[in-house]
Amino acid sequence: MGLPDRFTPKFYKMGVRAREVAAVFVKHGFFWVAEALEVTRYFPRTLREKIVTTEDYKLPVAVRIRRVIEELGPTYIKAGQILSSRPDLISPDILKELAKLQDDVPPFPYELVQDVIESELKVPLDRVFRSFARVPIASASIGQVHEAVLRSGQEVVVKVQRPDIEQIVFIDTDLMHAIAMYAEKRFQWARLYNFVERVDEFTKTIRQEMDYTIEGQNADRLARNFEDDETIRVPAIYWDHTTRRVLTMEYIHGIKIKDKDKLHARGYDLTYLTEAIGNAYIKMILIDGFFHGDPHMGNIFVMENQVIALIDFGMVGIVDPIMRRNMARYFIAIVNQDAEGLVEVLGEIATIDQSTDRAALVREVGRLMSKYADVTIGQIRLDAIVMELFNISMKHRITMPGEFTLMDKTFITLEGLGRHLDPDFDLVGTAEPAARMLLQRELDPRNFGHEAAKVVLDTRDLFTALPRRLNKITRSLEQGRFQVKLDTEQYSESVKSAARRVSNSVNRLALAIVLAAVILLAAQVIPRDQVVLHGWTMGQVTLAVLVLLTVILSFTLFRSNRK
Repeated sequence: MGLPDRFTPKFYKMGVRAREVAAVFVKHGFFWVAEALEVTRYFPRTLREKIVTTEDYKLPVAVRIRRVIEELGPTYIKAGQILSSRPDLISPDILKELAKLQDDVPPFPYELVQDVIESELKVPLDRVFRSFARVPIASASIGQVHEAVLRSGQEVVVKVQRPDIEQIVFIDTDLMHAIAMYAEKRFQWARLYNFVERVDEFTKTIRQEMDYTIEGQNADRLARNFEDDETIRVPAIYWDHTTRRVLTMEYIHGIKIKDKDKLHARGYDLTYLTEAIGNAYIKMILIDGFFHGDPHMGNIFVMENQVIALIDFGMVGIVDPIMRRNMARYFIAIVNQDAEGLVEVLGEIATIDQSTDRAALVREVGRLMSKYADVTIGQIRLDAIVMELFNISMKHRITMPGEFTLMDKTFITLEGLGRHLDPDFDLVGTAEPAARMLLQRELDPRNFGHEAAKVVLDTRDLFTALPRRLNKITRSLEQGRFQVKLDTEQYSESVKSAARRVSNSVNRLALAIVLAAVILLAAQVIPRDQVVLHGWTMGQVTLAVLVLLTVILSFTLFRSNRK
């Protein structure tokens, strides 16, 4: 790539790389990138006029995008590989071209592999490994994988990072951010795609992938989550031979899930395998909240006794309890063809522009749901629904968070993988029971005590801060500095939104006060050790009454909030 050596100042490296990146984009007709990187002086107008008359410029945009990525090297190839599994974001013609990037990364020489390993492990390679394959079994944008045998006789695979990849990635991702910022200022499509956030997500992902200790920790965590499940296997990590740039893990003997003919020849039940993989990912996302984020066909193997093995843990997703709950509601709304419920879930998950006409949004989602009114659950294609929902979201200015798009990408990839093995695979139907179980668990009365405690604490904080805030408002009024800003175009929606928030706050406050009063009264006046009913003490009866009261009040407030 021609980057200066490590002793050259960073600003100079950035300038050199910016001109290289801009030159490649300009060469293929994407002139606005040179403007984004502020290097247009290097590309005169006469050059532009010459380029637009070439045969290459007449090629389809998708082909030119793929050629740009290939010329720009590892960082851009990795971005293209990630985008190649995003049919919800990328048009089919571009997806077809990006798919060609998956296995087209040349390996780096064995001599450099040896240098990296010995530099990281601080010992000669032959002191660690009894044998080490000189030719890699896989080569990717960040590193490559070699078969090896440890001195103990254990068969392993060793992932070795490309030399100098770290500085290349850091400079490239900084430039990507600059391009994204410019694109959002200039192009509406970039704002609707939330281009800057997408680049920032990619930056976080690829920089984490360059630290192989993080990948090892991800593998260990997944192994713990499946330690009681004999159908799923996660390879062991050899930490004595693992660093930021070298990862040594157990060798997995098995058949890649994409080799359908080999699986048939071994007599494996493809329907069973599909269901096992689907259930594993549903568990990871909806139950554990920690999932393998790259389930493509090269990362899943079938071992003896139809055990499913996962590899490559550089990309994982973490889902907080609120997002898991909303994802469960998302699946149930799709199964029930509940347009209003789906829009409500989107409102919880995403950011909806204040100018969005929610009634029109519900009608459009309703039309989407009506397309599936006469089909069975098994005929519902999640990828088709997600793509249409994404188009609707773009139209109505809805911005999806990164964690949700990673889950969507994982589910879409998983559905494609499942239908490759079993054309009747039903991902939505597979996910629905787990989704309902999750929501039922959330409604368990035993969980109300924790929620009530949070309400009481919120109320305490409100009353603690209220006098200070009132004093501030009063001083502002006395000094004539109190201002009210009103956006007349969004006044109606803002008032409605504020009214809803005030109503919800008042409801929570009322619930907290009632519960606190009852708890204090019970603590003061009720003899808790006195047996009153079939061996139950007064304290136990009181607790049961409080739980029942909480359920009734919560249900009443829920209905009130819905209205």
